[in-house]
Amino acid sequence: MRSLRYSRLAKLAVVAATALGLAAGATGTANAAVSPWLTGSQMPQAGAFHWQAQPQYRYTTTGQFQWLYTCGTIDPTRGLHTSSVSVEPFATKARGVQGTQILFHFSSAVKAKAALKRIETDYANCAQRLDHAYDMTTGKRVHARVDRTAVVPGGVSYRLEIRNNLGRPADMADIPSDAQEFFVQRGNTISFVSVDGSNPRIDVTTGSLQVLKTMAARLG
Repeated sequence: MRSLRYSRLAKLAVVAATALGLAAGATGTANAAVSPWLTGSQMPQAGAFHWQAQPQYRYTTTGQFQWLYTCGTIDPTRGLHTSSVSVEPFATKARGVQGTQILFHFSSAVKAKAALKRIETDYANCAQRLDHAYDMTTGKRVHARVDRTAVVPGGVSYRLEIRNNLGRPADMADIPSDAQEFFVQRGNTISFVSVDGSNPRIDVTTGSLQVLKTMAARLG
């Protein structure tokens, strides 16, 4: 199981959050006066995918995950030392793509900055690690490519592409063949935005810098 950010698992997380007494939509952001959540039009490739925010499915939980971002290797509650995680899915009528925004909450800005450094290290080592994985269809090793697409102070974005030995999108359990992932840290919060799947528009990185800037502005 890759994460709880996908709609088929959202109900389980809502139950967990309710049991823990956590309010849906709780944020704990650097500046409580500014909403950290993006609108559909502020998501990556909004012109192609026409994202629709779904705040009615937003939830916050302290539950454990296997990992939450493609290059992650460990449960963020242990590896990143989060205090809680908030999730909102985005809807689209486009096929082969899904979008999500996740807020990692920390007990201090120091821990949040350390977590961003850990995330950057995960992406620096990601391609080499994924190259040891196998495509479920061909049974052969895949080839992964990870590119940094934009940078702002306290923020970075990446494009990931995984192909099988025939040069086609890889078929891997719980890991998308294509993804764009964005991270911005402000105060005690890291905002993470992801679009992934098999839709070819996912690989278009135009506008990545603006997405990071908007995420930073949303965090206040």
